Amino acid sequence: MAGNEHLVVEYLINHKNSLTLNHLGSISRIQNPGANGRLLDITSTDLLRTEDSGKKADIFLNGKGVSIKQTGSSFLYNRLQRAEMLRVFTSLGFSNPSTTLSKMDSLIQKFQNGEFESRYRHWTEGFNEPDFISLLEFLMMKGSPNLGVSAHPADFILTAPQSNITSSKISCDTFKEYFTKYKDVIFLSLRRQWVGQSSSSEHARATGLANKPDNGPWVFKEIVGSPRTGWKSQAEFPLKDRRTVYMIFITVKP
Repeated sequence: MAGNEHLVVEYLINHKNSLTLNHLGSISRIQNPGANGRLLDITSTDLLRTEDSGKKADIFLNGKGVSIKQTGSSFLYNRLQRAEMLRVFTSLGFSNPSTTLSKMDSLIQKFQNGEFESRYRHWTEGFNEPDFISLLEFLMMKGSPNLGVSAHPADFILTAPQSNITSSKISCDTFKEYFTKYKDVIFLSLRRQWVGQSSSSEHARATGLANKPDNGPWVFKEIVGSPRTGWKSQAEFPLKDRRTVYMIFITVKP
């Protein structure tokens, strides 16, 4: 979900039956998957469930799954790891999955070597357009590499600002419409984590990534950068075992 989801849903609730959106018409029903997977009517943001990472549709409007994204900078998919890529690329029918994976490896290696000033690389540096469209549509609308196809896919993408929401500032688009609007400002974000950083949760995540053999080309003994929260002490974790570990996020960056 986007960072503004509660405000968006609150606006939708307050303007139900008076708000008309493209593709959906007048909004008469707002629902969210309940704990048992059934759709439940939402009359308050207190009923909004956000903890289900498997669903692609944040809410359902008039029975259609809708993914909420924030206008401006927005994460489209987080924490894509190398170990998942070849399988996903192959299942999506990429023209050359191995070549695309090699391009990802090259981007990570260059960033690790300090050849890029910015972590943000336009998606065209790694993908041809048909392949990237297939990947992004799957990740945004249909499923995820680790959980598979979602039981609650999204039919549309709803974008709205972080604050001061009005009907004129809300847009409801198909994936194709969304991609056409934003494709020039969609970037791959090359993200570091570190084995040995002081945050226990982030250290555990980095360790999990580093322990997967297929993530090996994105795991480095050379430490580049440093975690905001600092490092575990030598007594807690040996300096020699620290590692720099990479993932890729996909983001809109206007």
